[in-house]
Amino acid sequence: MPAIKAAGVPASWAPYIMELVGRESTWNPNADNPKSSAYGYGQFLKSTREQYEKKYGIKYDTPFNQLVLTIHYVKDRYGDPIEALKHWDDKGWY
Repeated sequence: MPAIKAAGVPASWAPYIMELVGRESTWNPNADNPKSSAYGYGQFLKSTREQYEKKYGIKYDTPFNQLVLTIHYVKDRYGDPIEALKHWDDKGWY
């Protein structure tokens, strides 16, 4: 998965990131939550999108960039995707 390499995380993360994105957006880069500003593969809220675009210098405007920023978010918030999935299992979101 090229986004894994671009984000600089281990290749072993790929199946867990794929599972997380599947749960969040069913792999629809245009997934849009009508009850919030959540959008895209990672279902980033507008504030999170803006924060991560600034932090990593890329826009959340292509499927590839959405994946890269989602991976960075998982790393920053949870340390790894297994912990993010545990949170998702417990709360229904990550």
